[in-house]
Amino acid sequence: MKRFSAAVFVIMLAVCVIAAAIELDEAPAISGEWGYRPDDGAKPDQNPPGFTWRACDDAASYTLQVARDTDFKDVVYNNESIRWNAHCPPTTLPEGRLYWRYSAQDAEGHRTAWSRTRAFDVTSEAVAFPCPTTDDLLARMPAEHPRLFFRPEDVARFRELAGGALAERWNGLRAQADALLEKAPDVSEPPLYPEGVQRLSKEWKSIWWGNRERVVAVADGAALLAFVYRVSGEDKYAQAARDLVMAMTKWDPEGSTKYDYNDEAAMPALYMTSRAYTWAYPAFSEADRAAVAEMMRARGAQAFHCLRRSHHLWRPFGSHNNRCWHYLGELAITFYGEIPEAREWLDYAMTVFFTCYPAWGDADGGWHEGVSYWSSYTSRVMWWGQVIHAAFGIDMFVRPFYHHVGDYPMYAMPPGSETGGFGDLASHMTAKRAAPLVAQLAVGAKNPYWQWYVDENGGGLPGGYFGFICAAHAAGLDAASPEALPTSKAFYGTGLAFLNSNLLNGKENVQIHFKSSPFGRQSHGYNANNAFLLNIGGREALVRSGERDVHGSPHHVKWMWDSRSDNAILVNGEGQTKHSPASTGRITAFETSAQVDLVVGEAGGSYDTLERWTRRIVFLKPHAVVIHDVLEANDPSSYTWCLHARAPFTINEDFVTLETNDRAISVRFLEPRGLSMTQTDVTEPPPAEWYTAKRDEWHLWAETREKSATMQFVTLIEIGEGVSARFDAETRQAVVTTPAGEATITCAPEALRVEGCGVTWEAR
Repeated sequence: MKRFSAAVFVIMLAVCVIAAAIELDEAPAISGEWGYRPDDGAKPDQNPPGFTWRACDDAASYTLQVARDTDFKDVVYNNESIRWNAHCPPTTLPEGRLYWRYSAQDAEGHRTAWSRTRAFDVTSEAVAFPCPTTDDLLARMPAEHPRLFFRPEDVARFRELAGGALAERWNGLRAQADALLEKAPDVSEPPLYPEGVQRLSKEWKSIWWGNRERVVAVADGAALLAFVYRVSGEDKYAQAARDLVMAMTKWDPEGSTKYDYNDEAAMPALYMTSRAYTWAYPAFSEADRAAVAEMMRARGAQAFHCLRRSHHLWRPFGSHNNRCWHYLGELAITFYGEIPEAREWLDYAMTVFFTCYPAWGDADGGWHEGVSYWSSYTSRVMWWGQVIHAAFGIDMFVRPFYHHVGDYPMYAMPPGSETGGFGDLASHMTAKRAAPLVAQLAVGAKNPYWQWYVDENGGGLPGGYFGFICAAHAAGLDAASPEALPTSKAFYGTGLAFLNSNLLNGKENVQIHFKSSPFGRQSHGYNANNAFLLNIGGREALVRSGERDVHGSPHHVKWMWDSRSDNAILVNGEGQTKHSPASTGRITAFETSAQVDLVVGEAGGSYDTLERWTRRIVFLKPHAVVIHDVLEANDPSSYTWCLHARAPFTINEDFVTLETNDRAISVRFLEPRGLSMTQTDVTEPPPAEWYTAKRDEWHLWAETREKSATMQFVTLIEIGEGVSARFDAETRQAVVTTPAGEATITCAPEALRVEGCGVTWEAR
């Protein structure tokens, strides 16, 4: 047997240690990832910012350091026990230039080298919003029940309100609870999909959504009964709530309501059941509580596994995951002390909230996915806002996004508007439907303009037990008309601009929606960059086309996700990269005045074939729109200007007309002349045969007859009568006369210039 020297042994040991060490993956963030935040040169709008980095394989914990110097001799924040690859400190940071780095440790104590150093600036404008430690959160949380939305000490005041100021709401809730006592919902386990059922078929959709409705009927019915018990003190409601929850414990958590099998059925079971349990807690025996905790532990683990598997802190754009995390948070608060993992789940939920939510919004209050999904997700996160305010004393409206979020519906859908613009299901949204949510936002942010919006739409706080809770926590707020505000606004962070002639009355408004988004064309905000819409009198005139029969259907994917469905431009018959975060645009200029608006977008990067597509829109309110498109292609190409409407076009030599919303619209192609124009009322493929909500649509294609590597379009949209224009191709000037005045618009490739109607603007 060979003998090894001590030196050789030491060398071999060192090699083993090196082999066992973990290393950071510092690859740059790619499209669809949240990225390293704050990145170099960032000026976060919150103090402290949320720090995020790429996860390290096998990391058990991370260390984060923030310092005033690049040598990290003057450290202002150090945390050596961070569980996730994201963190928000529990204290504000000093103003000025700061530097941050991180490292990772595995379970055996091996530590990586430090990451690269990144610099950011903390300014005096940054809003203080530190994240309390988990120990601090648990110390603030009620030890007893109820823990969600209100505390044990709030119950007496709720009872007083039920007999006084909120009696009408209370009587309605009690009547609903009495109806559930008379006729309980079906508590049998929702069915599995039959063998051979085709995904996205009518039968599949009926079971998929039907099972969600079955779960909601039981779990939310239990929550309603539990809430009425907690306020009234009458045991009959508590016992009925208990019976519904206990019936759910008989369902197989690995069956039809498993998270991976049907998350739309699984998610209500997470949070609605938690509410029922915490509100009706005295009605559950020790054996009951053990059974409920076992069920909720299984359901919580499924949701948490999905969030972790999808790397939500690094890729926070998954639509359903952006509900799941705060549903898991409600469960964690309710079952802390009964489910061992509850502390970890709460820590994770709070980390999401403080670092990467809302993923689809920005500090200016815009929302990438459109007003329908804005309404859906913001409504739900308002539950979380009430939960963390009651449990921990955290006011979400301090954050810049929530401080501005009500501007988004107000500008997208002025009072009386009957359509919402871009994004899945947004064309069916109305200002009136948005009003109950805006009422919550107005109270939370104490914004009198948003309260005015609610009043103008005849709305108020929502109904149900959540509406009672909102009303119980609300303070009085006087409304104020936004008549002194600009009528139009750009939301740069999400690449959306809303140009309004009348912000005060949607039925008298002429409106342009414009999109050129840094978020790209992902998720429910898939519409083409540099696309526009025209609404007249609060209703659609020039539209985004298609009807979502079911998400992911052939019509949805092949028509609605395709650029040809939007008022956009095709190159050689092809559109932008579909449904992709890489298909990005941006708003590069925006100006607004009483008579004229200007917005400019750049979307060349959305195509594989273009170096440039600059679209410049001048709105001469409310009579005319001038659109100047500048395109530069990789090779000589043909270009198709797409236009969609609810009424048929009449095609003339260089212009088309249509009648819509009691207005005559004329679209004149000032340059180039002689386009080949065709129209159809057919989409390919059409919505499913079973979809009954189809609406009339016509699709116009105006195509260049010759190929060129560069192309410019100058297009005039006349709205009503009294508009005239002349275009000089040599000077590239369009002189447009409207009943409101005359403007000269110089449409040069390098810049657009607007003179007249009280403005002199130039935009590149």
